Amino acid sequence: MKCPKCQSENPERVKFCVECGHKFEFKCPQCGHQLNFPKRAFLNKREIPNYWTGDCFGCSRNNKPGLQLRFWLSDQGCFTKCTVPDYLCGIDGLVHGGIITLLVEEVAQWLIIARLVRFGMTRDISVYYLKPVPTNAEILVEAQVINQEGKNVLNHSTIFSSDKMLLVEGESYWLFYRPT
Repeated sequence: MKCPKCQSENPERVKFCVECGHKFEFKCPQCGHQLNFPKRAFLNKREIPNYWTGDCFGCSRNNKPGLQLRFWLSDQGCFTKCTVPDYLCGIDGLVHGGIITLLVEEVAQWLIIARLVRFGMTRDISVYYLKPVPTNAEILVEAQVINQEGKNVLNHSTIFSSDKMLLVEGESYWLFYRPT
């Protein structure tokens, strides 16, 4: 897909141009109604492949005591479902705040990898702890791109309980990064 602003070629699944940050607009071919994101079957709840061979505590399959998170695409971004074990508690029965921040940041990174086809480096992150996050209970962690300007990205992340109660919100600013 060619960017109308800078003429760069982009993968079909991105919402913003990977070079200049221009937001793509998608319209229904029948009625002209603006769509939030191109509707393709492969974008809806498809697992994002993880080829990472490092030892990341959040997502690496090689880090045995880590969370070994898996991520899926959603209509607006990406998500993971997980259960945080008791040994990662702060107060007994509640997930440690540092682990909560890791979850918010990790889903935001995978959003950048999957939707913008880049790696990101966190510039700034804010986490709002609204309700306690219990250990040993399934949670849903989601992220979506709010804004992209050039190589700067703003993501919004949330953590919900299995009964759809909002527990945590996060906002993170990212720079594109090329790993060596």
